[in-house]
Amino acid sequence: MIKIASALTLLLLSLASTVASADATLHIGSGYGTPCATGGCPIYGTEVNNINSVLDIYQTSAGAPALGSPVLLILGVANTTSASSAIENSVLKASLINTSGQSTAVSTKFDEYQGTMTSSNVYSFLGLSGADKSNNFTNWRDAALTVDGIHATNFGIYVFSLKTSGFAGHDYLNIQTNLLPEGTFAVAYGRSDGKAYSTAFTNAGMRDLPPAPRAVPEPMPLVLICLGLFGIAYLTKRKIA
Repeated sequence: MIKIASALTLLLLSLASTVASADATLHIGSGYGTPCATGGCPIYGTEVNNINSVLDIYQTSAGAPALGSPVLLILGVANTTSASSAIENSVLKASLINTSGQSTAVSTKFDEYQGTMTSSNVYSFLGLSGADKSNNFTNWRDAALTVDGIHATNFGIYVFSLKTSGFAGHDYLNIQTNLLPEGTFAVAYGRSDGKAYSTAFTNAGMRDLPPAPRAVPEPMPLVLICLGLFGIAYLTKRKIA
């Protein structure tokens, strides 16, 4: 019994250590200075933030240490079966903006196209340990279908390295991109002292095109149409009389 109790204690300690190693505090926002820069502007129920040609990675944990270099920006593009040079060159430049508003340029590098994800979650797909598991294929597929009407059978995964060692609590990594395809997801990953920092599905980013404006008839053509209908009705009435 003592041996069994000892084994269970070791197992529980191991599980506790595994849980503690993951911290989903990297939120994807709509760019520094925008109302949704820190996330919290869901477009899929209570989950996922809209991103455009500018996005940011926000470190929500006030006491988080500076993450090691590089911090990874990971893009998942719906229905991509091979590498796309347009996506590979989509990240134009990045900057680190600290809590005082000071901005420092950050070197960016496209790592490589990692292939297509058709199951599992993006962090496990990339072999990144200790990360949140909610950014999985099913959640991405369902969000893309509900929000954008995209029937995704896979997501092409692209990884970019942001070379900064000063990204700490309540800092921003602000990133300018070429316009990403509709239904593209963005998450982040970093490490510090053996601990993983990642993005939960609730605070992932997704490129969602705004709805097209509805055509509104101009006043004058509308008036002419009404006068024409009135004239036809009047003439018809006279002929009957």
